Amino acid sequence: MIARNQVTMTREKTRFFLGLFLMICLVYFSVLREQQLLGHEIAILLSLTLVVLLLDYLKVTQFLALVREHGNARRSHDFAIQTALTATLRSQLLVKLLRSELLVLYYAFFTNFERDGVNTRHTAFSYAKSSNAHDVFLFVAFSQLPFLPFIHMLLEIKKGPGAAWAVTLLTIWSVVWFLAQSEAVKFRPIELSNDHLRYRFGISWSANIPLDQIKSGRVVAVSEELSGDDQFMSPLGSKRNVVLEFHTPIRFTGPYRQKRYETKAAMSLDHPLRFLKALESRGVVIRERGRTD
Repeated sequence: MIARNQVTMTREKTRFFLGLFLMICLVYFSVLREQQLLGHEIAILLSLTLVVLLLDYLKVTQFLALVREHGNARRSHDFAIQTALTATLRSQLLVKLLRSELLVLYYAFFTNFERDGVNTRHTAFSYAKSSNAHDVFLFVAFSQLPFLPFIHMLLEIKKGPGAAWAVTLLTIWSVVWFLAQSEAVKFRPIELSNDHLRYRFGISWSANIPLDQIKSGRVVAVSEELSGDDQFMSPLGSKRNVVLEFHTPIRFTGPYRQKRYETKAAMSLDHPLRFLKALESRGVVIRERGRTD
């Protein structure tokens, strides 16, 4: 199993960097084709690109090895990634500045060989099955990528290569972000300790909630309609089946430092009653149990 995972990881790294090199070459060709560059100038550009990609490859290899090492030691994907990022970049400032983007690349390209995800019965609760993140990714990909070459060509003719590649790269990044989200829902469960609830939904939203701030919890009724006007809602593409109420507003942190403060939250879980039972065993009031796992 370990040998197969190592081979698959090597293949994923090779595929990622070949695709990145091809994208860089296309940008070079599009942006510089009218600059009348000499052959040796083009060779210098490509050589510098190859050197940078080689250094990046070595850093990625180091990072992935550290993720595996710390993940095996602590069995916490989150802890392993944070520790590996700090050790690889060697700068807390760089980690803070680039963490969101690096997590997107990691979950989009380097986790799809781990099919089982993370789910411990009493301390970590999955929402992968109740999430439709993969379907949202497919919708975004199929609605944007087929038309992207035509949009790129039109923009390059009308506005020039700079504008065309700006739109193209942003579009590709949005698709990669949704791919990362669809993978991250399998590896970032909602975690419960004796004094805190660590809420996560993929790479989009998170919160660290003290258990003594949870006023009550309940299962969402089948006929109940939920509104995001007065409570935090699990992101688009999820089936909300648990509502928690808090004594004071809780801060939910989203991508790129977005923040929301809410006194209620509608969450998604694969086994809502199991989760509420674990909360109740820790002293949280549970109301209206109406459905089974």
